[in-house]
Amino acid sequence: MGGGMMQPHAWRWLVLVVMVLAVFDVRLYMMASEARQAALDRAQYTLHVGVDVLAQRLDQQLTTYDRLLSGIGEAVRLRGRISDTPDLTMHRLLLRRHAINPELRSFFLVRETGVMAEVSTAYPLKEVDVSGRDYFLAQSGSGADEDRLFVGQPIVSKLTGQYIVPLSRRVENEGSRFLGVVAAAVDPGMLTKMLAEQGLPDGYVLSVFLQSGQGMACYPARVDCLQRKVDHTPLFRSLLPAEARGQFAHQTLLDETPGLAAYTTSSRYRLVVAATVDEKTVLVPWRRDLGNYVLIAIAGNLIVAGLAWFAVNQVQRRRLALLQLAHANQELEDRVLQRTQQLKRSEDRARTFMNTARDGVVVIDSNSCIVEFNRAAENLFGYSLKEVLGRKIDMLMPQQFGAEHRDYVQAANGATGVRSGSRGREVTGLHKDGHEFPIDVTVGSSGEGGQSFHVGIIRDISERKRLERELQQQAATDGLTGVLNRRAFTAKSEELIAVALRHDRPLSLLVIDVDHFKKVNDVHGHPAGDAVLRALARMLGAALRTGDVLGRLGGEEFAIVLSETDEAGARDAGERLLQVVRAARIDHEGTALHITVSIGAAVLRAGEDGFAALFSRADRALYRAKNSGRDRLALERAEDAVA
Repeated sequence: MGGGMMQPHAWRWLVLVVMVLAVFDVRLYMMASEARQAALDRAQYTLHVGVDVLAQRLDQQLTTYDRLLSGIGEAVRLRGRISDTPDLTMHRLLLRRHAINPELRSFFLVRETGVMAEVSTAYPLKEVDVSGRDYFLAQSGSGADEDRLFVGQPIVSKLTGQYIVPLSRRVENEGSRFLGVVAAAVDPGMLTKMLAEQGLPDGYVLSVFLQSGQGMACYPARVDCLQRKVDHTPLFRSLLPAEARGQFAHQTLLDETPGLAAYTTSSRYRLVVAATVDEKTVLVPWRRDLGNYVLIAIAGNLIVAGLAWFAVNQVQRRRLALLQLAHANQELEDRVLQRTQQLKRSEDRARTFMNTARDGVVVIDSNSCIVEFNRAAENLFGYSLKEVLGRKIDMLMPQQFGAEHRDYVQAANGATGVRSGSRGREVTGLHKDGHEFPIDVTVGSSGEGGQSFHVGIIRDISERKRLERELQQQAATDGLTGVLNRRAFTAKSEELIAVALRHDRPLSLLVIDVDHFKKVNDVHGHPAGDAVLRALARMLGAALRTGDVLGRLGGEEFAIVLSETDEAGARDAGERLLQVVRAARIDHEGTALHITVSIGAAVLRAGEDGFAALFSRADRALYRAKNSGRDRLALERAEDAVA
């Protein structure tokens, strides 16, 4: 430099220095902005996943309770009414269901008048009128749906004085007449525990509401959770009517200050799940790191400016300046490495969150290869993460379901964007040791940039299927004698008749009635009558062939369908049964009882309409046997067939 004028090469150095500083500062600003946005994106994703997973868990739990209530309602339907007096049988049924689900406060039945009939926690029950409760009113009206589970708002129980969340189903008889309501009392604390198990970070708020805006549960727990009414908030006034689910930033969802929020509605029940977090809470770690970015910017600017100054004015010190610049670059790389490690820790926390889920979580890519496999899935299928990572999902299902699954994945790959979990499907899973077991699978998919991922929430439903089979068996069996009840016997008979008509094979029907059964009840009492019916059922069952079907039609009347049996065979079978019953001795409390029966028999004719016509002819033959002196067999006559 000379004459007070800056030399051209100095100007070039100055421009170069300014450009370097500008690029450096812009890059640091971009890194700080990207880090801030990454923190907000992770928080938004946590909110979105949290409400979706919780909604699915609530759906699955309520569906389990719905099936339990449906089974109890079916038992009431078979009885035809809810007793006006304490009913020990129904109390024991409620007690068994409560023992299977101890997390519930109670199961109870309400008569059509609104008076509580039975409860699983006490017997006999004092008279309690619940006709004004919403869970009764919603099911007792003429427009109520028998197949719909009603979730009521939190109330104080009239029995215990504690808060409960009521669940109820309408019960009707075969004629669709309203019999009453079967209900369950859910402990609100169980809902709060389910929210806590989501494992959201500190500062996040998770809430469950009815679609009316009535609070059900929240976490962290608040004193006013159950009394909270938020139907005036933006979520219920504007967001929910427009969209069933959503996520937002810089917007008020409930009563809190604007921040990040996500919500979704239940796919089956009238529930809303919402999660919120203040933006300041999310950005606390980022603000701690912001000072480092400022320090790096200042230090970088000073170092670059100093290096440039020395480069222009002291060429002899260039090497030292270059070393200082290399040192500055190393510091910057260290910061980048530190940031990379922080991101890895964030990913580890996300995996920890997934591993805390009680249900199995399996994530596959568009090629059906497993990319995530949480700890619950390891316990469910018996494989470790290392054993399944990168392998086809087909290894977790029986071979015959592979093609169906591939078609499903191919169809899902064609969709774009994020789609919420589909309705749960009951399929078959394959354990590592080779045994198959029933599972419930709920699938959600996302597609971005030509790549698709599918997230499956999996639950083992072996115990639930066992209970369903038990309830089905109870629904088809006569409670006193253990043989088929009238409805199940009729259905089975229709099947056998259809087969016989289709293949032109013989078939006969025997209708059996105990002679003078009323006298047994009048002289010895109803317990003796019950003992007679049970003994008769055992005798008839022991005398039958494997392919024959025995059922109790009601009272003292039984019926038997004899497959591959013509008129001669029906006569032989009927006479054999008469001899067995005559020779039988029925002991009851030290008294030997002897009975006889009358039997009416009819043979299936070509072109028969079904069970009703065949039963009508056999029933007329039974009345002839009764009128002819009882203790005998009467076969259908020609006029019976014409009639």
